[in-house]
Amino acid sequence: MAGKAHPEDYLEYPEQSAQDLRRPVPIPGGIEGSKITWNHLRETVAQMYGRGIPRKIIARSLVDYLVPNGKDRPLEQRLSQARNKLRKWERQGIFRDRVYEIAIIELDLDAPQMLKGLAKKAKRGRVDAVRLAMELTGRHNPKGDPVPTQVAVVFNGIPRPGEQAVRASPRLETGDADAEPA
Repeated sequence: MAGKAHPEDYLEYPEQSAQDLRRPVPIPGGIEGSKITWNHLRETVAQMYGRGIPRKIIARSLVDYLVPNGKDRPLEQRLSQARNKLRKWERQGIFRDRVYEIAIIELDLDAPQMLKGLAKKAKRGRVDAVRLAMELTGRHNPKGDPVPTQVAVVFNGIPRPGEQAVRASPRLETGDADAEPA
């Protein structure tokens, strides 16, 4: 007996009812018992988009999953329906967010190759590549230090040379200071 579906199977895409999302999509090729949910299909499509695969190739490769009904209809009609379904998913913010997350992961995983390419260009003498490589490694700051370094030397308890001269000078005292002017 099958257990309950995982909550993410039907809560991930709130634009459709939970029943639609749990409806199995038959896998083509006659494999009995092999079924996937719409959320799994959307995740696969999001991964394909995130890797840069265009809509027409995704529609052609997943046409039997995207349009499981009407296999007796012409392929072009089913492809058109598959592309329309992909367009509909592309308009959903949650789907686009998932594609973006996957694309960022792909970009992050490509960082070592990008840095190797940058190093090759820098070795060949490209000044902009050298500068960028130095900035990335922290060896160069194009803006310089943001605030000039301030040095304050404080001597506590040591009289300054000008203070003794001021103390030694006599004060000018006038007896009329308390009297009011007339």
